[in-house]
Amino acid sequence: MSLTMAARGVHVAHGSFAANSMKRRAQSSGDMIADRRYAYALASLAEGEAAAAADLLEQSLERAPEWAAAWFSLGEAREALRDDAHAVDAYRRAMQLDRDGALGAELRLARLRALPAPAAAPPAHVAALFDQYAPRFETHLVETLNYHAPELLRDMFGRVCASRSGAFHFAHALDLGCGTGLVAKAMRYNVNAIDGVDISPAMIEQARSAGVYDRLAVGDVEAFLRDERDASADLVVAADVFVYIGDLANIFQQTARLLTPGGLFGFSLQSRPDGDYALGDDLRYAQSNAYVRRLAVQNALDIALIEAAPVRRDNGVDVPGSYVVLAKP
Repeated sequence: MSLTMAARGVHVAHGSFAANSMKRRAQSSGDMIADRRYAYALASLAEGEAAAAADLLEQSLERAPEWAAAWFSLGEAREALRDDAHAVDAYRRAMQLDRDGALGAELRLARLRALPAPAAAPPAHVAALFDQYAPRFETHLVETLNYHAPELLRDMFGRVCASRSGAFHFAHALDLGCGTGLVAKAMRYNVNAIDGVDISPAMIEQARSAGVYDRLAVGDVEAFLRDERDASADLVVAADVFVYIGDLANIFQQTARLLTPGGLFGFSLQSRPDGDYALGDDLRYAQSNAYVRRLAVQNALDIALIEAAPVRRDNGVDVPGSYVVLAKP
């Protein structure tokens, strides 16, 4: 990856909304010559040769002008060249052609200040990202990104239970954005039953093979919560989920509704010092502690613990985060 791309936040690490090159390589324009030039362009882009990539992509698009993936890659190449005006044009065309938003062009346009940031990443984009990522998810997350959110949240749950003179045990837990099952593995001895939801079918299959969930669902987190009964869970966990969702108001409201009295809601955030939430240059959402506190008050949830700790390591640098446990009185 070129230094220019890295400087612009065009990362390929987990959690980033980097180009889904595997997904796009699997697509075809229907024109063999266009496909070949496109493949060469992706290779050039990966080697930091953005100008060569842009030239090849323009040649490809001359033969296949309705190819969303090629327009998106052209936007990447132009962005790497700091040609933001033409990057915006390419991303806009990609967004028009990519109806479900799987490529994430809307997020790129928001980063370039050409569109307001959406309240959350397009579900199809997140699903596509993690469907590709599933086979290497745990190894990369833990060993490369120094990710320990499940263990940190588990420790906080234990301390909150001890401070309230309660048993560190839960009858029914919900794991939002469960991935391959890291939260369930961390909490397996502290719950009677745990259900998971993830937007990625490939992640759900990984979680199913782990054998640690009582129920698994493929779907959107907010829709999943809406379908849960009132006062039906005494623990809700969202580890490394809210980097894909900026506006947390509906999630807080639904979680407060379905928690039993005394139930806990624990989650990690990529933190920001002020404001409510924002999409950063890394194409992740960050929220402020003040925003969390306001949503907690609005939904009659107590702040049990808020602690600062890195959420992961990107390019050798710790990314600041907050770990939060809320309690329903």
